[in-house]
Amino acid sequence: MIAANLPWVESPFFDDLLASKSLSDEKAKFVREYNENGFVVLPGVLPEELIDRVRLDAETRAFDPNFPIKTQRDKTRVQDFWKVSPATKELACYPKVLETLDFLYGRPAVPFQTLTFRVGTQQRAHSDTIHFSSLPARYMCGVWVALEDITEENGPVFYCPGSHKLTEYDFSHIRESAETTTYDNYIEYEDFIENIVSEKKLEKKKFLAKKGDLLIWSSNIIHGGSPVTKPGTTRWSQVTHYFFEDCYYYTPMLSNMATRELYLRNQLVNIKTGKKIKLSYNGSELKAIPTGGKLYMLTNNKAPQFSIFAGIVKTGLRKIFKK
Repeated sequence: MIAANLPWVESPFFDDLLASKSLSDEKAKFVREYNENGFVVLPGVLPEELIDRVRLDAETRAFDPNFPIKTQRDKTRVQDFWKVSPATKELACYPKVLETLDFLYGRPAVPFQTLTFRVGTQQRAHSDTIHFSSLPARYMCGVWVALEDITEENGPVFYCPGSHKLTEYDFSHIRESAETTTYDNYIEYEDFIENIVSEKKLEKKKFLAKKGDLLIWSSNIIHGGSPVTKPGTTRWSQVTHYFFEDCYYYTPMLSNMATRELYLRNQLVNIKTGKKIKLSYNGSELKAIPTGGKLYMLTNNKAPQFSIFAGIVKTGLRKIFKK
């Protein structure tokens, strides 16, 4: 059987891989749905008392300006509330969730970020791969949990089934110039993705969840937030983002994908263990060569001469693009 350096659930040889596994009909149906659609919904997996504790923590502390949080917080969401909320951390590391992700991706899941939402984001269509990507590719996913019933009124999450099989779009697909971008350029990416949705006639399916429902989505699925049609309504929810072991992690949004200079996420902490995540590539540690501006080029340790070549190329590119 031909292998692919991808999660088995996203492999072009998925059908053969599935046939080689001794899975129950239920598990086979589950994983085939994920392969085809890029998401699965799991109801009734999480204890109600855990959902209630997460919601209580979020309501009483997450958005209280007098409660100290050394992280990003605005009126819509709080990033990494797990650092001060044991319930949020417990949800991010819930054993049944980790077990399911390990099964889907064939590697241990690594929770690295939580987002706690008070209201619907109304966020435009996007793919998480612009923010979180990996080498090997596609070893990242998101898990969204409803902390209350979600209706048409309070801005439900939408997703485009099957869109995870599209190209992982970044700024090298959008711009002709080989410039490094910043978050100030993000609207260009959103406009591009909206055009993709329109051109491909992708369906925007709303997730009208019940309290406790859990949605797992592939890193590259296009998704966003629907409009809030009833002002003042809440949409309490938690998202946890997961990488998987034995990869290099980076942010395409802040990388220069034209020159292959990566903004490495080399300071990530595993929420479960509290330890810094070690970067590796299928068992090998690569050499990260700084090129300036927090960007790196990766090379194999067995070819140190490449580091000199990379420096020469980088210097030449800077001179060319400054002209």
